[in-house]
Amino acid sequence: MRLFIRLFAVSLVGIITFGSMVQAAEAPANPANPSVTPLSEAYRASDKVLVLPVEVVPEGVPADKTKRCPQWEDEFAEFGLPVETFSYIAWRESRCNPLSHNKTLNRNGSQDRGLVQVNSSWVTVTAKECASQRGDLSVLFNVRCNLAVARYLYRNGGLRHWNL
Repeated sequence: MRLFIRLFAVSLVGIITFGSMVQAAEAPANPANPSVTPLSEAYRASDKVLVLPVEVVPEGVPADKTKRCPQWEDEFAEFGLPVETFSYIAWRESRCNPLSHNKTLNRNGSQDRGLVQVNSSWVTVTAKECASQRGDLSVLFNVRCNLAVARYLYRNGGLRHWNL
């Protein structure tokens, strides 16, 4: 019974807190790579981020602050991703390199690309979120596209996509 009451209280506080903190954010152009096509209308329409007052860092994320990508933390926040957690994921997956490309480590032959190493199996989601042609996974080397797909994955399965 205590667990039920505790879960109810946490849920209620979360609904009240999150419901009042949704903010719309406009996606600025990427001056570092002007050749990247603009993101889709659906992406811009869904570009609402949650601003969390305090991030609860999950088990598996080390306290060692040298294992982070502070140069990308503003972008993680902009996309509504848990900043400390994704700062660590980016360090672990790509060592903060948005051009990182894992061509060989996956047993099923898939590849991982970009800052948070989005898997090539997400080809349809990538096309939709990044307004790219289906099958063009090179767009995942663009940080904004990579994080748009990461946001979709996080909203649809949480951190299980990154195996913390």
